[in-house]
Amino acid sequence: MKPSMIIGEYYKIVKKLGVGGFGETYIAEDLRRLGSQCVIKKLIFKSNNQDELKKAQELFYREAKTLMNLGKHDQIPYLIAYFSEDQEFYLVQEYIEGDSLEDEISSRGKFEEQEVIEFLLGILPVLEYIHKKQVIHRDIKPSNILRRDRDKKIILIDFGGVKAPLLSSSQLPNLSGGNLTKIFTSGYTPKEQMDGYPEFNSDIYALGMTVIKALTGIEPKDISRNSSTKMLAWRTKANNVGDQLAAIIDRMIQENHTDRYTNVEEILEDLHHLGKTVVINNSRVSVLRSAINTQIPMVNIPLGKFLMILVMITGFIWGFNLLRAIFFDSPPPPPPHQKPSESPIPNPSPSPSSPDPENEGGIFLRPDNLKKN
Repeated sequence: MKPSMIIGEYYKIVKKLGVGGFGETYIAEDLRRLGSQCVIKKLIFKSNNQDELKKAQELFYREAKTLMNLGKHDQIPYLIAYFSEDQEFYLVQEYIEGDSLEDEISSRGKFEEQEVIEFLLGILPVLEYIHKKQVIHRDIKPSNILRRDRDKKIILIDFGGVKAPLLSSSQLPNLSGGNLTKIFTSGYTPKEQMDGYPEFNSDIYALGMTVIKALTGIEPKDISRNSSTKMLAWRTKANNVGDQLAAIIDRMIQENHTDRYTNVEEILEDLHHLGKTVVINNSRVSVLRSAINTQIPMVNIPLGKFLMILVMITGFIWGFNLLRAIFFDSPPPPPPHQKPSESPIPNPSPSPSSPDPENEGGIFLRPDNLKKN
C-alpha cells in the first residue's frame, strides 16, 4: 500500500512500519477522528477455494474479537476496527507512541539487575491477564514490547499470532504459505511451540529469553549452552546478576515445559520474596524497592520522618508523666478548719528499707518508671 492510499473508507496510509510473517504493518490517519493516528495490520490470504476463504474470514473475525476483549487492558493496544477487502484482512489498532525494548537495548546497552526486576514487574501482570483470558501470545520478544512515552509503562503488542480457545489447531488456515500454528522467532520460541503444541508457559520461556537479551545485549540464539547442564550460558555475559534472580530466569527458560514455571503467579511470588532480601556487599546496599512496595509499603519510610515520629512519641510520654506528677502526686491542700498560719502535720517519711513507689521522686522519674513507660 502506498502513502495517501485510503482503505476501509476511513484510513489514510501514512507510512509503512514493517513486514511480518503474515502481512504488513502501517501507520494511518483515522479520518473520522480528526486525523488521529492508528496502526493498520494487513493480513494476506491467497486461495481460490471459496470454502477456505470463508473459513479464513470466520477465523479472522474470531481473532479480532479476541483482540478486542484483550484491548480493554491499559497495557495492550485496543482494537479500533477490523474489515476485509479483496481477500485481504485488516486490523485497525491503537497507535502507541514509544520505543520498543529492542531499540532501547540497542541504544543504551545492557540492563542492570534492578531494571530487569522492574521490567518483569511491569509486564508479568499483562501476561497474567491474557492467560486468564485463555490466550497465548506466542510471539513475545523485544520488538513486540514497547515503553509508552507518556507514562513509561510496558506495553505488549502484536497479537497477530495469538492462540485462543476458539482457534483450534486443526481449523487454522495457511497464511502466506505458512501454518499459523507454527509461529516462532528463533531464540525466543520453545520446542513445544515449534512442534505446534504451545502451552501457556511457552510465553514464559519467550519472556525469559527477552530478559536475557536485555541483560546481555546478545540474541539468545547466539549464546552457547553449558555442555553438562545444557542450560544457556548467559550469566557471565550479564552485569552483576545475583544468584536469586538468575535462578528465576533459568527456571523460566527450561527446555522441557514441565520444568518451567507453570504460571505467572509463581514468578511474581518469587520476585516478591527476592524483593524482601537486602543485599549487602562492599559496594552497595540495595533494597529492591519496587517489589517491596507492592507487599510492604511502610518499609520505605525516610529516616528523617522516622526520627521525627520517634521524638514526638517520646515527648508525649514525658509530658504525660509530668502532668501526672503535678496533678496527682502533689500534697493535698489544708483542711478548711485549719488556719493559714498553721502548718499541716507532715506525713511520716517512709522508711529507707521500704520505699513508697507511689510518692518517691515527685516529677523525677525513677529508672524503674522509665522502663515501664
